[in-house]
Amino acid sequence: MSSSSSSSLLLRLKEHAPDWVSSEVLRQPSGVSRAAISKQIRKLSDLGYEIESSPRKGYRLVREPDRLSEEVMQSWLEGTRFAKGEHRFLELTVSTNDDARTLAREGAEEGSFVFSEVQENGRGRQGRKWIARAGDTLLGSILLRPPLRPQDATLLPLVAATAINTALQEAGLTGSGIKWPNDVLVNGRKVCGILCEMSVDMDGIEFAVLGFGLNVHTPASAFPPELQEIACSLASATGDAWNRPELAGRILRQFDRLLAMTYSGKRRQVLDEWRKGSVTLGQEVAITRTDGHQEFGVAEDVDEVGALVVRLADGSLKTFHSGEVSLRPRA
Repeated sequence: MSSSSSSSLLLRLKEHAPDWVSSEVLRQPSGVSRAAISKQIRKLSDLGYEIESSPRKGYRLVREPDRLSEEVMQSWLEGTRFAKGEHRFLELTVSTNDDARTLAREGAEEGSFVFSEVQENGRGRQGRKWIARAGDTLLGSILLRPPLRPQDATLLPLVAATAINTALQEAGLTGSGIKWPNDVLVNGRKVCGILCEMSVDMDGIEFAVLGFGLNVHTPASAFPPELQEIACSLASATGDAWNRPELAGRILRQFDRLLAMTYSGKRRQVLDEWRKGSVTLGQEVAITRTDGHQEFGVAEDVDEVGALVVRLADGSLKTFHSGEVSLRPRA
């Protein structure tokens, strides 16, 4: 049985989980022998999948491994742009965004990605450091070669935030939302940061790198004191266990779907999905610009490239293409 068949078998186990799947179902459509199925089940067990077997009932998937690898991720990537390209699963790196930029300059195609257990110099927006312990977070960067005009590139961070927020909700998370442009929050606390970096030449966008850091298992006590009121992890926010490969797979699948929509001109539908997940629109906000100047108003909408449209105190509308947004509680 090939690795492709192994991936197909795993997909069928996932589709039926936590129920039993008979050997007859798993043998379809290729008609492989029961011995081949048994051999492949043993291979999946060696990779960390916990699979129960019963002579009468067949097999059922009990638990998936919580470590990313090519074998574990393969079934999630099938049929997406991420099935191709270069894949890197690292223990330690300086920055996954830097690694993805290197892949881009080496000619790697869209859909290449890098995941790492630890980053020595992970960074977020505004030059902030990203703090993460091994095994606690999902740290990754994907390489894109988008057929977009440079002035449309502001859509990409919104695509990323929508993909991650949708994937988390698909995995069962409640209480999540997007703070413009691309922070993902749970019950008002940041659970995921996103950093988009680009290389632009005379012909347009040469490549873009979308990096994200998702707090998965981080206990509340592991956050520095200054972050404990504004940051969280999926585990600390919900008290539930989460599987990182599953989350990574769901995120990449949502990326693939939304990128296909964006590239085919369906940006209105993509922005509507962002609006649906937004916790910014309709709220009083403070926008801090790069020079430190602040402006205040009510966030009303995003425009066709994802810039934030704010109704200022004097009643005028102003569009912000960048800036740090803080939500202000109403009096």
